[in-house]
Parts: sequence; C-alpha cells; structure tokens
Amino acid sequence: MALYDIINYFYGSNSKFNRITWGFKSPTFIKWRITDFILIIVLIVLFFVTSQAEPFHRQFYLNDMTIQHPFAEHERVTNIQLGLYSTVIPLSVIIIVALISTCPPKYKLYNTWVSSIGLLLSVLITSFVTNIVKNWFGRLRPDFLDRCQPANDTPKDKLVSIEVCTTDNLDRLADGFRTTPSGHSSISFAGLFYLTLFLLGQSQANNGKTSSWRTMISFIPWLMACYIALSRTQDYRHHFIDVFVGSCLGLIIAIWQYFRLFPWFGGNQANDSFNNRIMIEEIKRKEEIKQDENNYRRISDISTNV
Repeated sequence: MALYDIINYFYGSNSKFNRITWGFKSPTFIKWRITDFILIIVLIVLFFVTSQAEPFHRQFYLNDMTIQHPFAEHERVTNIQLGLYSTVIPLSVIIIVALISTCPPKYKLYNTWVSSIGLLLSVLITSFVTNIVKNWFGRLRPDFLDRCQPANDTPKDKLVSIEVCTTDNLDRLADGFRTTPSGHSSISFAGLFYLTLFLLGQSQANNGKTSSWRTMISFIPWLMACYIALSRTQDYRHHFIDVFVGSCLGLIIAIWQYFRLFPWFGGNQANDSFNNRIMIEEIKRKEEIKQDENNYRRISDISTNV
C-alpha cells in the first residue's frame, strides 16, 4: 500500500509532483522560498568544503615570465573586505531600499526577504562554482614562483612539478594553483552587479519621466566591482584572463538570479520592475477578483432593476 501511495503521489491522476513545485504544495512554503533558504545553508557548507580541497598541481617552467612576479604581502582588497563589499554592504542597501520603497506597504517584509535571498544565492552559487573550477584548472598565479621558492638546482628550461618547491608555507603554495577564475572578480560582480540591477528596478530607471541620476547611482556598485576585479592584476594575484573569466561568471549568475525573481525593467505596468514576480501575480490576481466582484454586482443590479 505504501508503494502504491508513493507512485500515486508522483504519477497518479491527483499527482502533487510537477517540475515547478516538486511536490511542495504549501503556498507559504513556495511564496517565502524556503527551498532557496535551505539551498543557501547547503551552499555555505559546500563553499568551505571546496575552499579546502586540494587543487590540481600543474607542471611549470622556471623561465616562464608570467609566473615570476613578486608575492604582494598587502592586498588592495583583502578577503574580509571582499565579503564586506560584495555581500554585507549590498545586503544592507537592499534591506533599507526594499523596506522604504516597496509598494503596497504590506509587501515590504516579503519583498525585502525575496530580494535578500536573490543576493545571497547569487554570491554563494558563484563562490561555489568558482572554487570548483579553480581546483579543476590548477592554473598558476602570476606570483607562483615566489610562493614556490624552487630549489637552486632546478632546471629552468624543463617542465617541473610541485616537488621542486622548498617553501614551508604549504597553504600559500596550494593557493598558487588557484588562479582561474578570479574569485574576487566573480564574487564582486555576483554581489555588486545584482545590487546594480536591484537599484535600477527599484528606482524605476527605465521610466522616461525619471532623471538620469538614478541610473548613474545604480551603476556605482558595478564600478566598484570593476575596481575590485582589476585590483587583482595590480597585486599580481591574477592574470587578465582570470579576471575576465571571473567577471563574466559573476555577471551571468547575478543576471540569472535577479531576473529569476524580478521581471524585465520594461514591464507592462509602471511598478512591474519594482516588485518581484510573485508579488505581481498576487496583486494582479486580487485585481481580477475585485473586477469580477464589480461585474457581478453590476449584473445583479441590472437583474434587480429588470
């Protein structure tokens, strides 16, 4: 009997399972994106696991000019600052803007929640994918030889491996194999370009009646992401191609996450880009019900008069 119930759940005439809900029929569960929240927790765990994974150890030449730059002891944007700029500040801005600008007011908390979920997913998915690709590629950073400290008798014109390295700082050495894509670039664009899209939508920048300053302010986070990405080449932590690939990765995931939750800026109604998709559907559904009730009253009045 239990087997029959399971089969009927997935494939029966009254099946609750489909490609959209995956069996989660609770309106509250779907509306408040509980599965997305669970995914955020899973991604946080996976991020730390993949951060500690051993990268592929690619062979190298000592006379390779692209990996002979000095190791910068002080970075222009540290890992802590990256987290602040790409996640903490954008999340704070999103919460403040959503609480102030969401209309109707009863959706303030909900729009703030959905907007925040989108940002966190954008950053965490990007971080996880970046870590996976970094470890797979195993490409050498521009400052790799300074990290490696190869033995003096190592031949310069022959391929050698990690065995020639004499450094005692094994964590720094392992990180030298993680240059592509740039994590600072991908994560900064994932968070800050998501914020740019959010501000463009909330400020109604596509509306011809609004001033251009709204668009300019909305693109400030994007400029900050560009600075963070380019700073990695100034510190000789990454090659230009690493920065380009990382920036594209973060950009694509930010766009995907934002438009998964919010409509395109040129919506049919003035506030379509202002509200998330479920809010729009709910508001339209209530308007349709109200219109049906008004039509029913008109018909009832006509019938009474006749």
